Formats: sequence, structure tokens, C-alpha cells
Amino acid sequence: MKATDRTGALSGAVFVLLGLAGNGLSQQPGQPDRPTGEETLKSWDWYAGNPVAQVAVSMELFGFLAWMVFVAYLFTRARDAGWLATAALVGGIAAISIKIGSLAPTATVYLLRDELSPESAHILGYLSGTGFMAHVLAAGFFVAAAAAAAMKAGAVGRIIGWAGIAFGVINMAVIIIGGVNMDRSFYAPSFLLVLLWILVASLWLAFRRDRSGEAPAAGVGKPAGFLSAGPTVTSREERSHPRRLSGGS
Repeated sequence: MKATDRTGALSGAVFVLLGLAGNGLSQQPGQPDRPTGEETLKSWDWYAGNPVAQVAVSMELFGFLAWMVFVAYLFTRARDAGWLATAALVGGIAAISIKIGSLAPTATVYLLRDELSPESAHILGYLSGTGFMAHVLAAGFFVAAAAAAAMKAGAVGRIIGWAGIAFGVINMAVIIIGGVNMDRSFYAPSFLLVLLWILVASLWLAFRRDRSGEAPAAGVGKPAGFLSAGPTVTSREERSHPRRLSGGS
């Protein structure tokens, strides 16, 4: 595998690892799942004075760039699957776009934390949360379509393929059934299945041995008689006088 192809394959793992690490480091200890407006503003004051948390957010943003690379790479590996590959590409673009777009309310609260009222901060915080709900829906669609396309194209095996289809359907079902009646914490566990599939598929594509370019083993695809040194070549003289050449009378 070329270095560029391995980089594309591993970009999925980079996205997952940076996303999980960045999300863990950027969370304020003791922050409730449903913070009030005042708690939201206090959390951003904590963030402004915490260099580690700021680096963590940069890690998450870099992770989304890696996800873009992975979506593009996976499309090239699964494009023989036809419209399934295109569906995976559309789902990946939608998931990334929604997530990046949902950062706007969060950035607004941070930049205007000294001017916003707690009520406004509370509304903007929930706006970002609903963006996560739409992101999970699109991410589930991406994983389901990508797994089906990659399995059909032979890029992944049946276990990884069917697992991805199941994980994607679970995430879509959670959002469709739960809707806006559930908190963000309700969707997070199922989203971990999306991250798990991306991680496993990324490592599989990066380190699976590609046998397509290998020469066939000796004797493979040949009749048994061809395994010998080769057919005996009989000269014209031997064909004309077989007995004389063999010592006969």
C-alpha cells in the first residue's frame, strides 16, 4: 500500500482518537448534562483561562479535518459499489457540515460571554445540542451506507460490513424515535458505535494485506502435468529412426 493510501485509511482512526481525547480534555469537571445559562457562562470563563482546554478544542477541529480525508478515501475504495458509495459520501459530507455548523452558537457564547445574558447563553447552548442530534442522524446514515458499500466492493469483510450497517441503523433509529424529546446525553452512547466502526474500519483498511498485486504461487491455475520440468522435445531424427537411436537393430 502506498504511503498516501495508508494516510487516507488511518485518517479515520486519527479523527476518532483526537475527537475522544479533545472532548474529554475540554469538559469542565462537574458540568451537568443540562446546564443553566449561568452555568454555561461560567464554563466558558473556565475555558478561557484553561490552555489545555483550548488545545483540546483545536484537537477536535483537526480531527474533523481528518474525517474529511477519511470520507474521501473510503469513497475511492468503495466506488465500485455504485450509488451506495455516493450515498456514503453524501452522508459523510452532511455529518461533517452539520457538526461544523453547530460550532457557531458555541463560538458565539464564548466570544460574547461577558455581554450575553444567561437566558441567551442557555438558548444558544441548546441550539448547539440540537445540532448534535442532526449530526448523529447523518453520521449513522454515513456509517450504514459506507459499510454496505465497502462490503459490496470487497474493501471490508462481512463482519465489519454488517456491524457497520447495524450500528448506523441503530443511530438513525435512536434519533428518529427519540426526536427532540431526549437530551443530548441520550444520543451519546449510540454515537460511540459510530466512532467504533470508523476506528475499526480505518485500521483494517490501513493494515490489511492487499493480495491483488501479488504473483500467483507456483503451479496455481495449471494442470498437474505442468508442474514438471516441461514436455520432452523430440528431434526430427528421433522421430524418423527411433529404433536406431535407441540402440535397436
